[in-house]
Amino acid sequence: MRLLFVYAHPSADSFTAAARDTALKAAASAGHDTRLIDLYAEAFAPVLSAEELQSYPDPEAMVPALDAHVEALLWAEGVIFLFPTWWSGQPAILSGWLQRVWRPGVAFHVSETGLRPGLPQIRLLGVITTLGAKRWQWWLLGQPGRRQILRGLRACISLRARSFWLAHYAIDASTPASRAAHMAKIARRIAQIAV
Repeated sequence: MRLLFVYAHPSADSFTAAARDTALKAAASAGHDTRLIDLYAEAFAPVLSAEELQSYPDPEAMVPALDAHVEALLWAEGVIFLFPTWWSGQPAILSGWLQRVWRPGVAFHVSETGLRPGLPQIRLLGVITTLGAKRWQWWLLGQPGRRQILRGLRACISLRARSFWLAHYAIDASTPASRAAHMAKIARRIAQIAV
C-alpha cells in the first residue's frame, strides 16, 4: 500500500518522533511504499490567507506551494497522522495543513447533489498520538481530535476505508515500559496493514 505519513511535532527528539521512526520502519519492513511530510521541518505555512480563502472553491486556483502536498495526497492509499494531542486536538500546523490541502477539487467535490469524495483511493486513515489526559478523561471530553480526523475526513475518502487510533494516554506519567509497549503496538498495527 502507498502510505503517506503526515508528521507534526517541533522537537526532533520527541516521543512522537520515535513513534514516527517506528511506524516508518515497520511500514518499510512490511513492503509498503512510504512518503513522509514533516510539517515543522519544512516550515509549512498553516495560515489560510484572505486571498486563498476567496479562491477556495476554485480547484484551479490553488497556491503553487501546495502542489507537492496535493500530489502526495493523490498518490496515497493510506494516510497516517503522527502528532501530540494538545488542547484536545492536533497542533495548529496540522489543522492548517488540513484546511489548506484537503480543499474542494482535491479532497472533495461540490455538486448540486452535495459533496462527493475526492480521494476514493484512500482506504486507510490512521492516527498515532500522545495525550496528557488519561483514557477515561479523553472519553469524558468526547474525543474531539479523534472525531475530527477519523470521522471528519471520512467523507473525503473511500466509503470502505478502515481506520485506527493508537494513543499513549497520560504521556506525562509514562514509564520506559509504557513507552516501549506503545512502540511495540505501533509496529504491530503497521505490520497488519495489507499491502
